[in-house]
Amino acid sequence: MRLRWYKGFSYRGNPKQLVQEISKQIQEQNLSKFVPLLRLEKGVTSSRRPFYFFLGIESITKGEIPPEVISSNLLNFPYFKNPAVPGRNNFTYEQIKPMVGVAHDVHDYTNPIPYQPLEKDIYDNPFELTSTSYINQLSSNIEAISSRYEQLLYWLSAIGNGTWESFKKSCEALKLEEPKRILRRLKLLGHIESSQDGSRWSVAPIAIVKIQSQSTSSQQFILCGQRSVNLLNELKMQIKIELINQARGEAPPRVFFKLDDSKLLYDLVEQLKLKYSINYVEEVSSQLTRILPEVAAWKQSLSTLQGIVPSFYEWKRFDNNVFVDCIFCCETGLYQMWVAGESLRPRRTLFYDAESNSWRQGDWYGLRFLALQHSGFECVARYDRANWRLAIPVSQRWPEIYERALVLASGHLPTYQNSWLLYENVPIEVMSLLTDKLNINCEEVSASA
Repeated sequence: MRLRWYKGFSYRGNPKQLVQEISKQIQEQNLSKFVPLLRLEKGVTSSRRPFYFFLGIESITKGEIPPEVISSNLLNFPYFKNPAVPGRNNFTYEQIKPMVGVAHDVHDYTNPIPYQPLEKDIYDNPFELTSTSYINQLSSNIEAISSRYEQLLYWLSAIGNGTWESFKKSCEALKLEEPKRILRRLKLLGHIESSQDGSRWSVAPIAIVKIQSQSTSSQQFILCGQRSVNLLNELKMQIKIELINQARGEAPPRVFFKLDDSKLLYDLVEQLKLKYSINYVEEVSSQLTRILPEVAAWKQSLSTLQGIVPSFYEWKRFDNNVFVDCIFCCETGLYQMWVAGESLRPRRTLFYDAESNSWRQGDWYGLRFLALQHSGFECVARYDRANWRLAIPVSQRWPEIYERALVLASGHLPTYQNSWLLYENVPIEVMSLLTDKLNINCEEVSASA
């Protein structure tokens, strides 16, 4: 009685041609009863990236290649020169099941390759509807939610700095879920900084930040960094301020005000300095945009994680849509590192750079962005010049430090419109520089188009 097992290989090329030519060789050499099928890695649609494929082999003993196959020299064919895992190249179906698609019968190799197409982003006009269509559904809760985030910022400002554990406990005390996302939002808004490894946080100093405006009648400003009730009361005594909730209330309200001339600003800063350590910053969004590196240099600046032994873990690789099970073969990409028995979440999500043979750590969206660009995926954006609004697909969200430049242009977190993120008050020079540095194809569109 013969057993069926699988021999795996890595290959870069046309997957349809691979199926046809291997099937042809098996038929011509009458090997179909020993090699009845082959399976491709899920999601393989083109020759743009390497992929895995597996030959189904039937023999009396698992791992033993039938003499008929050996004598045929089938495995000397060029498609089989790169084993999936050198030194350990026999698998059961259960081992490869999560990463392979439909089986290809070698007797019927002329059919198109069956695969699940990747979900496409909707590249329609993101500005044709108001950005509040979804937000309005949550309006009854925004005030209450926003108040809790304001209390969080007050509390963090009073503490000044701490560990990641103390940040999580502060969120839990206020019944705010997903502290990692909260930390990211506070960093985008210029309130919080964190260490590169994420183990510590600190509140940014108080800063009055000027933002560019399409209106020339007055200068506009937002407040970043530390915040307290006393500080806001002091501001209210000096000028008229507006506390504007973020679109979904998932961050402290934006503190916004206008001044008609520079002397008023000077007098305000000098008055506040009597009680607070405070800075005035000119258009930090533009400044940050100019000093940010191109994406390739940013990748090299990411911290590395040493000492990973791939054979100790199970792996999933990002395929531009989802993470799929794989056998790690030192290919550049975004990976989840799983420990056997830990089924709830991966141990880490890391970007592997084959060129430098290094594992890079960073914010999740940033690592995903690197993976998309490395695979040749075209990242896009849409810009409404008349209203200074930039739209980015949700599935292509930018690395945190680049997104911060967008958020600090207005002090507003992005709003959601269908499959897009919308950023307000983004000057054209900021948009142009950032999209150039990130290799993004940005198209100008009209809000009414």
